[in-house]
Amino acid sequence: MAEYAKALIIGDVESCFYDQYPGISDLGLIHLFSISGFQVTYFFVFLRKSFKKMYFPKELSLTLIALAIPLFFVFSGSVQSLIRPIIAAELSLFASYFNLRIEKEKIWSFSLATGLLLSPMLLLNLGGQLSYLLSFSLMFIGHLKPFKQGLLMSSVTIPIILNSKFTWHFLSMPANFFAIPIFGMVIMPLIGLAVVLHPFWNQAVCFINYLVALFADLIEMISKIPGKIVFGKMEDYLVIPLVCLILLSFDQRKKIRNLSLMVIVTAFTASFCFIHFPTNGEFSAFDIGQGDSLLLRTPLNQKTILIDTGGKVALPQEEWQISKTSSNQAKSIIINYLQSKGINHLDFLLLTHGDMDHVGNAKYLFSSIKIKHLIVPLGMTKTNSFRREIKPYLGKTDVIEVTNQVQIRNFPFRILHPFKSGSAVNEDSIALFAKVGNLNVLTAGDLPQEGEREIASRYPDLKIDLLKFGHHGSKTSSNINVLNHWQVKYGIISAGRHNRYGHPKKETLETISKLKIRAFNTQTNGMIRFVYNNDKSYFQTFTKDFNDSD
Repeated sequence: MAEYAKALIIGDVESCFYDQYPGISDLGLIHLFSISGFQVTYFFVFLRKSFKKMYFPKELSLTLIALAIPLFFVFSGSVQSLIRPIIAAELSLFASYFNLRIEKEKIWSFSLATGLLLSPMLLLNLGGQLSYLLSFSLMFIGHLKPFKQGLLMSSVTIPIILNSKFTWHFLSMPANFFAIPIFGMVIMPLIGLAVVLHPFWNQAVCFINYLVALFADLIEMISKIPGKIVFGKMEDYLVIPLVCLILLSFDQRKKIRNLSLMVIVTAFTASFCFIHFPTNGEFSAFDIGQGDSLLLRTPLNQKTILIDTGGKVALPQEEWQISKTSSNQAKSIIINYLQSKGINHLDFLLLTHGDMDHVGNAKYLFSSIKIKHLIVPLGMTKTNSFRREIKPYLGKTDVIEVTNQVQIRNFPFRILHPFKSGSAVNEDSIALFAKVGNLNVLTAGDLPQEGEREIASRYPDLKIDLLKFGHHGSKTSSNINVLNHWQVKYGIISAGRHNRYGHPKKETLETISKLKIRAFNTQTNGMIRFVYNNDKSYFQTFTKDFNDSD
């Protein structure tokens, strides 16, 4: 109830709120927490009635309320979502004081302009976008019946949610019709009552907390019913036109409604196809901190292969140190990115070896996305780390142990290492080679220099254009003679910012400089993508795109 009260009473919806309650976003119920005007309205009505009972003159009441409302903003922590309703309330008070009539459209427009002046980033977060969109929509639904009002409020948010959350659930419409009346008539009054009773009657507050928890659990239970569609990231340039078309689809004129609906269906269908069947492919290194996680996605999303998952060593913590709202990299980085590309499953998850910074996030992936095959080095299934970190979460995923003698059907990489069974340590890392676009690519986990020399000896004709540097740029990998023999042109270093190991090491950076390798580093470049198709290929980082001829 504390999280609900914070979000609803003072309008402070933290970024981790929707990670803690994913069903709210999955079912498109974010708007229940985003209109952010009722708390100011309740405060306004409470003061107005209180002053009226005390027989305050109208002018004095309006003046006192106008002074009190900004104090509500200050004591709530000055959260951005309250800027719009407070500005709108002040304008309404000004109009009432001077007996003026100001159209609601002008009040909304002025609140938007003033909000952007006070907080220029206001519309760059989901809460701000939904707050202004839904308050705008409320101005034009008076002619609609309650059923259509709920339908409009739930559907108009779809383009924005797909642009930021990438998924949609078949049950979102029914869930809205079920949740909106319960939310307005039961949950909101209960939370307000709990705030009032909290200092005096703890038993009643506990019972209210139980009822609110039932509502929250019911939302989460409904969201887990099959029907979730991974749509992908809606293009930015489509969002505003689609929002306008959805509003027009509720117009009183039948021709406008029909034309709008036809364009909406066409736009959503075309967008879905472009997202799910892209003409380009990519080989990408996630900015996962001190760890490794690579993605190969072939054109038309025919094959999706994730190599390692990143992860952190979990140190023992006291109960008070454990955050209830902490998210994990698998969800916030990897799963979000896959869903933005319309990917709802992985054909292969490959774990190069057993270190936590390569496998630690795997357990979260297994519970969040379908994985058909898991590939590990021969001998890894016998290790304690596999039994603890992987086996309990596998479900129906097929496990394949490999050496260089094993080649897997429909797997686009050639396995070059390990040569024998091991215990999933650095020396047993899987080395993979593939032709990706116009580049020969090699990645080998944390394989040391001795392993690199063995690969070069067994495959003397091997030429590498793009190398994922071993062991995060440690001096234990990246032998200068081997890299020179391979004729490496480009390199990717995956390492955490200010990591305790000092990766990448000075020796590796000197090797890169001597061999004139064009190297990208997640520490400075963020996520790194090599994008390719039949016509061209280029490297893409957080700040700039690079043609492979640059």
